[in-house]
Amino acid sequence: MSKQCFPAHPEVPISKAVRAGDFVFTSAYGPWLFDPKDVLFDSAGQIIDDGSGKADMPFADQVHATIGLVKEALAVAGCALSDVVDCQVWLANARDFVEFNSIYRQYFTKDPPVRSVFEAKFMFLCRLEMKVVAYRPLAAA
Repeated sequence: MSKQCFPAHPEVPISKAVRAGDFVFTSAYGPWLFDPKDVLFDSAGQIIDDGSGKADMPFADQVHATIGLVKEALAVAGCALSDVVDCQVWLANARDFVEFNSIYRQYFTKDPPVRSVFEAKFMFLCRLEMKVVAYRPLAAA
């Protein structure tokens, strides 16, 4: 099986996506990219500012932006959201689950992938992150 990495932004040592045979794995994406060197913490280790200037972005906009970055990562590997077979989502607040579902449903309208949703704390001031696994045979990519 071959492995092909598609580099991400230079601030962090990750790949945007990795194709391993007929599967494509994305990194986890939030609604914006950030440079970890720009994150400011208080004395208790809580994030004060992530340097993005986007912490006040409404949740719905964050969901659409996150899915947009996932779509971009899939595209560099020759895939689309319709190829996604597994989706993992982390929400900063479980109360956002209902709103998240209503937006997610707009992108995965037919044969949605399996999905896990977890509540989590993030390394920057977003309210969600998402990563996916897609299946698209190399001959079709």
